[in-house]
Amino acid sequence: MIKLSKLALISAVVLGGLYSTTVSASANTIDGKADVEFLPADPTKPVDPTDPEDPDPKPVKPVDPEDPNPPVYPGGVLRLNHIPTFQFGKNNIVSGDGNFKAYFETVIDEETNAKTKKASYVEVADETGSSKGWTVTVNSDGVFKSAKGNINAGITLTNASVRGILGMENKPEVAPTTQETIQIGYESLGNAEVMKADAGKGYNKWQVRWGHSDTAIKGDGDENRNPAVSLFVPKGQQVMADAKYTAKVVWTLQQGV
Repeated sequence: MIKLSKLALISAVVLGGLYSTTVSASANTIDGKADVEFLPADPTKPVDPTDPEDPDPKPVKPVDPEDPNPPVYPGGVLRLNHIPTFQFGKNNIVSGDGNFKAYFETVIDEETNAKTKKASYVEVADETGSSKGWTVTVNSDGVFKSAKGNINAGITLTNASVRGILGMENKPEVAPTTQETIQIGYESLGNAEVMKADAGKGYNKWQVRWGHSDTAIKGDGDENRNPAVSLFVPKGQQVMADAKYTAKVVWTLQQGV
């Protein structure tokens, strides 16, 4: 009996010592903070556009081997990164109405320097941080001039596709809108709306593309052409052979319109 009592006492002392060393402390939580402030982007020079067809967009340099004076891009926080130059190439003269398709644009991959053909497109960057929205319009008088005389003609853009890039791919709720068909020049001499972003939309980078290189068709001379970009030359005009006709096409980007 004595031995049992000693064992019981010892056990009680050991357990008691364990409980006595446990200290309860409440959690100590303090709110800190982090902050950041943004200013409108301030590019000092134009920014190269992005490949209009690549699902993993990369910067490209559009080139026009026949144009010694390519478009001049002014840069800025709300800017056009790219506008198309419509090249309809060499075509056979027809006595009635003429309908000709444009060549695809040539772009150079900045990483590989490889040249590829892509559909015509416009790219807008809105880095203002104001979310006022913007509108792109285009117009032309439709007069194609050459050293041998002038003709009237109109350009039609179809099969438009709008997409966001660099993080905007899956944000249709802030996407700008476009029109199913855009007509430029000839019987459509006013400003045609190309792309429009309402207030709170269209921030960062967006493109509208007409057609796709996968849909190429053959034109005169067996060159691949874009069926989404057409030139209509109405009948009853004197069209001269071996003459290069050129028209001015003006693209305008305005904020909050």
